[in-house]
Amino acid sequence: MSSWWPFSQQAAPAAGQQSACPVDHTTRERYVSECPVDHKTRETFLNESKGAAASTSSAHATDAQLSNEREVSSIPRYYPKDQDTEVVESAHADPEAASSGSGRDTHWVYPSASQFYNAVRRKNHATDAADMSVVVPIHNAVNEEAWKRILDWERGWRGKEGEDAKLVNFVGKPNELTWRARMRGFMGFQLPFDRHDWIIVRNGEDNPQQVRYIIDFYAGRGADSERRDMLNANPGVSFHLDVRPAPSTFEGIAMRMHRWWKEA
Repeated sequence: MSSWWPFSQQAAPAAGQQSACPVDHTTRERYVSECPVDHKTRETFLNESKGAAASTSSAHATDAQLSNEREVSSIPRYYPKDQDTEVVESAHADPEAASSGSGRDTHWVYPSASQFYNAVRRKNHATDAADMSVVVPIHNAVNEEAWKRILDWERGWRGKEGEDAKLVNFVGKPNELTWRARMRGFMGFQLPFDRHDWIIVRNGEDNPQQVRYIIDFYAGRGADSERRDMLNANPGVSFHLDVRPAPSTFEGIAMRMHRWWKEA
């Protein structure tokens, strides 16, 4: 017996006292006949628990089958020397994966299907591992299109020099509507399902200049509200991107006016 049990130090009882059973059998039989457990409820609970455990096990097994291959993007990456800029780890190549000439050390690298799936699960979004074969290529293609449009802005403003732009960082702001998006909503148009701010640099390493771009993501024609979420995307889904320099600087406003004048 363990030493913490509360045994008394009294003398052992007499033999006559030991022969007397301390259990009231009448009370015990009444208690057993009136068992407080609802056995039907217990059985249902146990069956549901087994089903949930099997489902979780299946999800992990499916997750293990997802690819860990990562695609190198066409988006040049700029590494801030001061490292003050917040880094988005999920879009980076792992340090050990970077190799000279592979593109991983000079360009942004998209997350693998496994990384994307785990990131979605951490955010408590409903998704299926089987959808990653569709979702990840769409995610990558949308980002490639966003970068293409940023370069269009840069070339339109700075000419061929605009091609030296590199992406420093990006921040998702799905709950922060821009004034432009709000005005579209007031006029009866749909609101964007997501928003990103992308920070780029110009002029290379010697005299880097940061510029912020705003990207609003809209569901394309024929995409209903349930298909606006990229997590539920399918081959028929389409997107519209509204890419423009942020109007928080004089140059950003000037770039917008310049394009408007050229297209008028």
